[in-house]
Amino acid sequence: MSVPVAGPERGSAKAITEAVKRGTKISVQEMAKIAAKAEAAGGYLAAVDPDGDWCGTGHIHIKWPVPKKEELMSLFEMLVAEYINHEILINGIPAPEYIVINVSRKIGMEKAVGF
Repeated sequence: MSVPVAGPERGSAKAITEAVKRGTKISVQEMAKIAAKAEAAGGYLAAVDPDGDWCGTGHIHIKWPVPKKEELMSLFEMLVAEYINHEILINGIPAPEYIVINVSRKIGMEKAVGF
């Protein structure tokens, strides 16, 4: 299932201007919307780092298998529409317990994260 590009045409000067205008942090209001969408999908906002090195990032946990798939897709559609990057990690391979969705507006990481 593909998500249509919201707002200005992807890659255009207008789209880039809109993305840059939003800055590199997720606002408190946006994080509250993300938390509400996560809860609707059967998950929760597990951690937020508004002031640290990972400014404006959130970590969402959702039970696997996902109990409310339509609401999860609604969360992803909102993230795309709001230009919020997201990374999906499966915790517990080969028997997943939950998925982790990391959200941020950072384009890249300055250093690799080791486990």
